[in-house]
Amino acid sequence: MPVGAWPSTASTTIREKVVATILIIICYALIAYTVIPCILNILLEETDVQKKLLAVGPLNHWCISGINYFSLLFRSRDIHRCVEHMRTDWRTTTEIGDRQVMLKYAKVGRFVAGLCAIFMHGGVFSHTVLQGATPKFECIGNVSVKVRVLLCPSYSKFVDTTQSPAGEIALALQIISSIVVNSITVGACSLAAVFAMHACGQLNVLMRWLNQLNDRKQQKTVQHRMAIIVEHHLRVLSFVARMEALLNQICFVELLGCTFNLCMAGYYVITVR
Repeated sequence: MPVGAWPSTASTTIREKVVATILIIICYALIAYTVIPCILNILLEETDVQKKLLAVGPLNHWCISGINYFSLLFRSRDIHRCVEHMRTDWRTTTEIGDRQVMLKYAKVGRFVAGLCAIFMHGGVFSHTVLQGATPKFECIGNVSVKVRVLLCPSYSKFVDTTQSPAGEIALALQIISSIVVNSITVGACSLAAVFAMHACGQLNVLMRWLNQLNDRKQQKTVQHRMAIIVEHHLRVLSFVARMEALLNQICFVELLGCTFNLCMAGYYVITVR
C-alpha cells in the first residue's frame, strides 16, 4: 500500500484510487530520478572504467525494482484474486487440525517475508546512508571540495553534488528512492513466499483428509469425502495456476537481476580495496 501497488477492489473509494495513483507517480519519479542521471553519468561523464562498474551494480538494482513494480501493477487483478482465494480458504476452514496446518505454513511465509524486509532495507538502505554520510574530498583546480558520494552517481549537469545544499538534497532523495525500490522488491518476494506457503498448506490439508479416509468410523461417508477432496484439489490447482501466472514474470526478472548482482558483488570483493 505505501507504494500504491495494492490492488483496488469494488469497495475501493475514489479517494483511495486517487491516492494510489499519486503514490505510483511519486514512486516512478523517484526511481527515474536515480536511474536516468546515473545512466547519463556512466555514458557521458565518467571516464574511469572502475567507477563506471561500481555504479552498474546499484543501477541494476534500481532497474530491476522498476520492472518488478510494473509487474505488480500490471498483475494487480491476479494479486487480488489470489488474496481473495486465501481469504475464502481461511473462512471456510472449520476443523482445528486444518487451521493448525494452515497456520504453520502461514508463519513460514510471514517469516520469509520479514527476512526479506530485514535484509533488503538493512543492506541497501544502511549502505546508502553510510556512504552518503562519509563525504570525500576532491581537488578541483587548487581547491579541496567536499563531495557527497551517492550510491548511484548523478549527472553533474543535473545535480552538482559538490555544492551545498544540492549534495544533501540529492542524498536525501536517493535515500527515499532506495526505500521505495527496496519496498518493491520486498513486496514481490513476500507475495511469492506467502502464496507459495499457502499452496503448500492447502496440499498438506488434502493429505490430512486422505489419511482420514482410513478411519473406520468414516467409511460410510467415504464417497462424500472423496468428492470434497477432489473439489478442493481442483481449487488448489486453480490457485497454483493463478499464482504461477503472477510469479513467473517476477521470478524470471529476479533471477536475471540477482545473478547479475552476485557477479558484480564478486567483482567488487575482488577488485575494490
